[in-house]
Amino acid sequence: MSFILKISEPGSKGCVFQHSGPKVVLGAPGSGADIPLNVPSLSGIYFSVEKTPEGFELLLEPGVVLLVDGREVKRRRTPLFPGQILQLEEIRVKVEWSPEEGEIRGLDPKTLSQGQEEVRDWFETFMALVDRMEGLRDLDGLAEVLTKGILKTTEAERCYLELDNDTGDTEKWYRSIIGGEEPFGVSHSLIERVRGDKGIVFVPESSADPTVAGLLSVKREGISSSVAVPIHALGKDLGVLYADCVSPGRSLGPEDFRKAALLGRIFASAVGNRNLLRSVLLEGELPMGLRSRSPSCKEMIEKARLYSQTDYTILIRGETGAGKDVVARSIHAISGRSEGPFVPVNCAAIPAQLMESELFGHVKGSFTGADQDREGFFVAANGGTLFLDEIGDMDKDLQSKILRVLETREVTPVGATQSQRVDVRILAATHRDLEGMMAKGEFREDLYFRIRELEITVPPLRRRKEDLLDLAELFLGEAASELGLSIPLLSHEAKEKVLAHSWRGNIRELKHAMRIAALRSGGREIAGQDLELSPVDASPSPAEEKVTESPVPPGGWKKRLEEQEKEALLRTLEESKGNLTRAAALFGLPRTTYREKLIKYGLLPKN
Repeated sequence: MSFILKISEPGSKGCVFQHSGPKVVLGAPGSGADIPLNVPSLSGIYFSVEKTPEGFELLLEPGVVLLVDGREVKRRRTPLFPGQILQLEEIRVKVEWSPEEGEIRGLDPKTLSQGQEEVRDWFETFMALVDRMEGLRDLDGLAEVLTKGILKTTEAERCYLELDNDTGDTEKWYRSIIGGEEPFGVSHSLIERVRGDKGIVFVPESSADPTVAGLLSVKREGISSSVAVPIHALGKDLGVLYADCVSPGRSLGPEDFRKAALLGRIFASAVGNRNLLRSVLLEGELPMGLRSRSPSCKEMIEKARLYSQTDYTILIRGETGAGKDVVARSIHAISGRSEGPFVPVNCAAIPAQLMESELFGHVKGSFTGADQDREGFFVAANGGTLFLDEIGDMDKDLQSKILRVLETREVTPVGATQSQRVDVRILAATHRDLEGMMAKGEFREDLYFRIRELEITVPPLRRRKEDLLDLAELFLGEAASELGLSIPLLSHEAKEKVLAHSWRGNIRELKHAMRIAALRSGGREIAGQDLELSPVDASPSPAEEKVTESPVPPGGWKKRLEEQEKEALLRTLEESKGNLTRAAALFGLPRTTYREKLIKYGLLPKN
C-alpha cells in the first residue's frame, strides 16, 4: 500500500506525491524530509505518516500545531483515515493511499473504536437508532433501521445489506434515496473481497483507485464512492453491509466510513444476540446469562419459564447489577409476545417532570417544547412487553397514574382529551425494599399488589459461586471478540481471585473486570495481576439482604412452583368465566395443553 499526498500551498497549483515506503516524512527544506514544505515559523521535521498493522498513523513532532479535518491534534500519535485533510498553517495536505493489487484496506476493532469520538455531532440520531434496534428481533425490522440510518447519517445515496440464513440462502435488503426499497445493482466484487478478507473496503473515489476503477459493476452503475463492512458476530461471518454514491461529484468521506463501520458493528451485535437467543431457546434453555449450576438460580429460571406463559404482571427483585434486565428480556423472549417489541424504561434515569410524557406521550403544544405529537413508551410497547426497571424510584404522583393504566389498559397522552387502548404485558424490577417504603408512605400499597401478581428474585452473584468461572469465561470471550483478540484463558491464580472476590457489583462488576483483563492480557492467559477488582466491602445492606432472601420453602421448590402454577390456572379460569379457549389464551398455551394441565391438578375431570 502506498501513500498519496495531495499538497496545496498559497500561490501554487499544488502537487501530488506518491510514496511506497513504510514511512513518509514531511519537514523544512534541508531537513532531510522526504517531502520538503516551506513553513517560515518552523524548522526541522514537522510530522510523518507511518504504516501500521491497522492502517496508517500520524506522528507529530513536538511544538508543531497541526489540524486534522479542522481539529487540532493533541496527541503525538493519531490514526489516519483516507480522505482526511491535514493543515499546517497555510499548507493543506490531503491524505489518501492506494492498495496494492488485491489488497483490502481492513481495520480491526481497535482502530474503529478510536474513531468513535467523531460521532458527537450525530449523537442524537445515533442514539435513536440504537434505541430502535433494542428490543427488535425480526430481521426485517433491524434491516430497516440500519439501512435508513445509513442514508440519514452519511452521504450515501444507496444502501444494500445481505445476510446468510440458516438454509444457506442469502437474504437481501435494498434502500435508496430515490428508489426506496427497489433492488439496484451493487459492486459484488467489493462485497466478495469483504467476505474473503474479513476487512472493511473503503473507496473514497472510484476513479482514483486502480483496483476498483476498472470493475464492470462500478462502470455500469456509475459508482463514484463506496464502503463495504463485514457483519460479524459470535465468531461467524453473517453478511455484508454496503453503501455507495452514484451522483457525479458526490463521495463518501472518513466520517461516513466510520459511521457505517460503527452502525454495522451495532447491527451485527443485535443480529448476533437474536441468533443466539433463538438457538438457545430451541435447545430448551433460557438465554445466556441464565444458564446456571447454582440451586438458587435454577429455582429462579424455573419460575421465569413458568411465568412467561402468562400475561400477569411480574415483579423482578434483586440487587443492582444482578441481571434483572436479563431475566426480563428472557421472559419476553419465550413468551407469546416474543414477536412484539420489548421496551425497557429506567424509571431512575428519567427526571420526574419528564416521566409522564415519556411513558404516556404528549400532543403538540401541551407544554413548552412540545412542537409535535409524540407517542409514549406504553404505545411503543403495544403488542409486546414494557419493562419498568427500578420502579421503586418512581415519583409517587406518577405511581397513581401507572396504577390507572394497569387497571384500565388505557393511556392518555399529556395534553390530550382522548385515551388510547394498549395491549401491553408489564414487567417491573427493583432493588429497593418496597415493603419498607410502603410502611413509610413512599410507595403505594395498591400499586405494589398490582405489579406483584407474580414475583421472581434474582440471586446475587455471591450466592452463585458455582456459576462464577463459567460467567467469567463467557464475558472474557465477549470482550476478546469486541477487541479483536483471541479468547484468553484464566490462569489458576486468576480463577482463585475470581472465586474469592465478593462481587458486590454482581454481573455488571464481573463483566467490567473481564473486559479490563482481556484488554490488559492482549490475548494471552489472564494472570492474577490482570484482574482489577473493587476493594468495596462485601457485606450487603439490610435492604439488599431482604430483597435477595430466598429460603427454601416447605416441601422444596418443585412443590412451590406447582402450587403457583395451579393458582395461575385457577385465576385464568376465573377471569375467563370458565371458557377454556379464552383461559388458554390468557395463560399463553394451546387449548389442549392447557386442558391437560387442568386435569393434572384435578381442576377438570378427565372425561
